[in-house]
Amino acid sequence: MASTRGRRLAATLVVATMVGLLAGCTPAAEPAPGTSSRSDGRELSVSHYGPQPTAMTTEDGVEVWDLTVPPSAEAFGIDTSDGSTSGVQVGAYSSSGGGGRPVRFVLPGGTSVDVRANEVTFQLNDSPEGVDDPTTGEVLVPAGRSFGLRVDAPAVEGADAGVAGYQEALDGLGLPSDTVGELEQKIAAGPTARPGDAPERITVSASLPREQGMQFGVGTRFRPDQDITVFLLEYYANWDVVPSP
Repeated sequence: MASTRGRRLAATLVVATMVGLLAGCTPAAEPAPGTSSRSDGRELSVSHYGPQPTAMTTEDGVEVWDLTVPPSAEAFGIDTSDGSTSGVQVGAYSSSGGGGRPVRFVLPGGTSVDVRANEVTFQLNDSPEGVDDPTTGEVLVPAGRSFGLRVDAPAVEGADAGVAGYQEALDGLGLPSDTVGELEQKIAAGPTARPGDAPERITVSASLPREQGMQFGVGTRFRPDQDITVFLLEYYANWDVVPSP
């Protein structure tokens, strides 16, 4: 019984980690120690530890990710050689410098988006059997293999820059500007936490319709309790669950 509770707790933590990644609420994953197999990564000053990703190419100095391919560890350069059959693993592509690097994502339906990125992090969550809540029957972890993506763009300071950056990102994806007004309202509202409470980041996001089993979107988050408000722009994606190998 104790081991069953442990597995449920671990699975719940995995769900929380995955949701945080896609919502842009957790720090970007650190690459694991090792040696990169990417020659083009060195040219772009990108650090990646793991196998060569089959979904990535370099075109005229731009890191291009083809997200129309079926999601897999091989496509995203995620090292699964440790033999683990469950848990979270990542493929992180990190670059230094405040301006980010040029990255293009080719999306289902013929859309592509060009961004400046400091971090491109793919996440794999393996749960061959899945986990249900023993009381309600709610699916906590779907059976199979889940993939997510988070892209951290360079941070900007000040409300005007934060709103402008978010608007530009929406325009780049062809998304409506409805959530820009929501962002402006939340900026104007200021801090909402009670004195003594831990400050929390405010998030606004929008996404494209799901297509070919993938949803892609963008969000921005900020903490309204600082003298200079810093806005963190993040792109994200998630895929339908696929069978575990």
